[in-house]
Amino acid sequence: MDPAEYKLLHERSMQNNNGTSALNVFLHIVPSFFTSFHTIQLISVTAVTQIPGRFLLEFCLIVMPFVLMVTVLSELVGNITLALLLISGLSVLQQMRNKMHLMPFVQIPGRKPQFMTASRALINLMSAVCILAVDFRIFPRELAKTETFGFGLMDVGVGLYMFSNGIVYKVDDGRKLDWLRVRSVLLGSLPLVVLGMARFFVTQEIDYQQHVSEYGVHWNFFITLAIVKIFGTLIMDAVRDLEVAKFIGITILCGHEMMLHLGVSRYVMNEKVGRSNFMDANREGIASVPGYIALYLASTYMGSVMRPTMEIQPAKKFLRQAVKLSIVAGVCWKMIYVCEDMFGVSRRLANMGYVFWILSIGTSMCALFMFCEVFIYFVRFEEPKSPDQIMKGDDFCICYVPLIFEAINGNGLVFFLGGNLLTGIINMIFQTMLLEPPASLVIISYYIFILCVVTVFMQVNKIKLKIW
Repeated sequence: MDPAEYKLLHERSMQNNNGTSALNVFLHIVPSFFTSFHTIQLISVTAVTQIPGRFLLEFCLIVMPFVLMVTVLSELVGNITLALLLISGLSVLQQMRNKMHLMPFVQIPGRKPQFMTASRALINLMSAVCILAVDFRIFPRELAKTETFGFGLMDVGVGLYMFSNGIVYKVDDGRKLDWLRVRSVLLGSLPLVVLGMARFFVTQEIDYQQHVSEYGVHWNFFITLAIVKIFGTLIMDAVRDLEVAKFIGITILCGHEMMLHLGVSRYVMNEKVGRSNFMDANREGIASVPGYIALYLASTYMGSVMRPTMEIQPAKKFLRQAVKLSIVAGVCWKMIYVCEDMFGVSRRLANMGYVFWILSIGTSMCALFMFCEVFIYFVRFEEPKSPDQIMKGDDFCICYVPLIFEAINGNGLVFFLGGNLLTGIINMIFQTMLLEPPASLVIISYYIFILCVVTVFMQVNKIKLKIW
């Protein structure tokens, strides 16, 4: 097909999508937890220590199932999730049957929560797969980004990225908000601004297809991330209290929703409004910033709910935190449908419904990985240990996180940037929307394989490139 005609076809295929249901989106995400859970158990039983063997095992059992889930197996996700849930439940009951009496003795290290590493890495991995897969016909259109309101798998990427950054924020009582700190935050955000500008100029130079109603003409994901980092960090440095930050986030979110109802929503969604000036051209990106800041602040509070408060956490207390987070997740799920009935859910506006949707997915996945961590320490428990003995023992911390997850978490932004770069190259080489399913599946699989190989190579060789 002629390049100009193909570009028009590609852009039209991304338009006027009303999405699917919130439950269907979650059913495409949650199977990855179960495959990760069983992979962790399998690696423990088989004692695979060689990096190539462990990498291939994790890639085949964690990465490839998700690729299949968002492509050829998309219509079967409900049955697959139910089957994985039953298998996992039976496995847990069988292994925990004679372990419950150990509850008073089992302790979990809390210095570096591994469940957070697994949750954040899985978010990044799913985003990397989807940013390319969406360009193929094999990817269901209902899972692509919605045009105005609705639920799409591609809609959760930017929100979950904000969530994953918010939950790892730690209050530093010794940090003062002064001009030096403001300067440091601005300089720290500069690389993201540069990446955002570079992406705009490159896409314009090569005439790359883009969905203007996603963020606007000049705006993009990196610019939003930079703005949220600046304001979110400065607000947290100013208040230094996560309880206060929670209420500030609620206030910003309510104010944002009120402004949307007072006319901002109509302004952003109105196709008759031109893009002659910077504000009009980027109204989606600019209007959504308050919602993302509120999401980031709410995520910092969620991080405090799930993060262990001691270096050595009794299993009973850790389990209570997991249950508390599950209750919070349940409330967020309920709020999705309340917000949907009242004013809809829109990624384009980052409105209240969207914020609760992202929080519900993020907290649900984190709670599942918390229960997974409790389970792992139960089944591998050997003998009661005092806190002093634990601190002296090098083998107390069970490093169960898959190698691929460790690598992605260690170089998260590099992994995401690599995904964007390879996606652009593949779209320049192939007219992806015209490829048949077998060829599409091969290209997507090879793409994510290369990304994982490079990231694991960096992890093994202790190469870390971080901005956030």
